Amino acid sequence: MQPRIKLNRQNIKDDKLREIARKYGFGDKLLDDKTLLNSRRKLIPDNFKDDVWLFGYGSLIWNPVVKPIEKRNVQIFGYRRKYCLKSEMGRGSKEYPGLVLGLNSGGSTLGQAIKINTTSAPLELDLIWRREMITGAYIPKILKGYTVKGEINMIAFVINKSHENYLCSISEAKTALMISKAQGYLGTACEYLNKTCESLKNLGLRDSYLERLKKRIISSNFS
Repeated sequence: MQPRIKLNRQNIKDDKLREIARKYGFGDKLLDDKTLLNSRRKLIPDNFKDDVWLFGYGSLIWNPVVKPIEKRNVQIFGYRRKYCLKSEMGRGSKEYPGLVLGLNSGGSTLGQAIKINTTSAPLELDLIWRREMITGAYIPKILKGYTVKGEINMIAFVINKSHENYLCSISEAKTALMISKAQGYLGTACEYLNKTCESLKNLGLRDSYLERLKKRIISSNFS
């Protein structure tokens, strides 16, 4: 069993995610800080002056790590929340791979818009890049979000369909089975699912896909 670490600001700053990934033989799959910095600057340069919003659709809702100055419920179109990324580290292992969420093509997604202070945005976003982009499994994009206060532009992490851990098509039964068995250094895949469902519920939002997965796991319905 992999040792547990907390996904918090200090551990990200101290490079604990890379440290433990290397320990378990995943060092060759990690992006270095220069690559991450160039990726962030390409999307949000250091002298960026506009409002900076992040789109939370999974763990960024219940553990954003950054220091938000405002949060809003938001909806995007053209992408749907889906378990489509195999996890052999944070929420799974080589023996029992887990799954984490990504934004896949099609449909729409309800989530949370997280506003970051523009002045401190580069440093805050560098933390996020170290967290979300460390394996290159996502593509950071600017997406339009719709809130009750109007439209906003947000940074969203869309699944990288060229990544080796991207799962193009996986049934809900297989998804539930993988989640039920998996745990890694950040915790169990079930914990990730339950916290996401609970956080959406607390925001007054629902995701029938996630709710169906929970029911399957509770009833051990994997067929």
